[in-house]
Amino acid sequence: MTQSGRLFRGTITEGSVKRSVIVKTWDLHLPAHLIHVHRPFQFCDEMELYETANAHQYLVKLSRYCCEKRLAAVYDEEFTTVLSDVLLADDFGWEKRINVATQLADLLTWLHKKKIAVGSVTASCIMIDKEVSIKVFDFGNIDTVVNEDSEIALKYLVGRGTPEIISKGKRTLKSDVYIFGLLLMELISKTKFDSCHLPDPNEDKPGGNFLVHECFEEVDYQTAAEISKLTCCCLDLDPGNRPTMKSVFDTLVKLRVGGKRKRDENEAKIE
Repeated sequence: MTQSGRLFRGTITEGSVKRSVIVKTWDLHLPAHLIHVHRPFQFCDEMELYETANAHQYLVKLSRYCCEKRLAAVYDEEFTTVLSDVLLADDFGWEKRINVATQLADLLTWLHKKKIAVGSVTASCIMIDKEVSIKVFDFGNIDTVVNEDSEIALKYLVGRGTPEIISKGKRTLKSDVYIFGLLLMELISKTKFDSCHLPDPNEDKPGGNFLVHECFEEVDYQTAAEISKLTCCCLDLDPGNRPTMKSVFDTLVKLRVGGKRKRDENEAKIE
């Protein structure tokens, strides 16, 4: 399932050559009933996204689409594992989780540089392969001409909301930062997001690891504190206080590099 429809595996045969694809459908038939009118809007917005920005390594590649009796898109990708299927898995370790978060932050930074806001990305929107490389195949409310200080009136809501959407019916590029913060929280705390409880950086867990799940014993106090602080900054109720995606990406890169260096040093001491 996607945020507005379904996902299928497929194969395209061209002469003697076969290639794997994924097919995404929107759950309605055309002509659409008035109550489903947001879905054709979402479909058009997403196709415009791929026409504008279809060249990032962490974004699926659009092959073709259909908009006659059914809305569907075909992507030149082989279906792998969906992030939501491994989010709570014990063997989906800390380094893999930070790699996923860093890759998604890289993609969102790139999209924001192109003035594109995506609205909602959840763990069920992201494929992940054996090398822990991601491919995002589903978004929420896409707008393709957005400045840093723009307030966008909400046309429709797909996926997760943000405080400013709920209170004012408007969003900004910083709304994407909030949505990213929710997913980052799920990754580091090894839990599904509960809208009734947002993280508090002042509430230490046993061992002082803040939002980091206790099973990640390799994470030192400083790293746990810094990534918990980053998560909570992303989840600030005031969009103006949230960091940019570029700042989030840069912080994650530093944390990932620093964490790897410390693990290498510890392993060297043991040897």
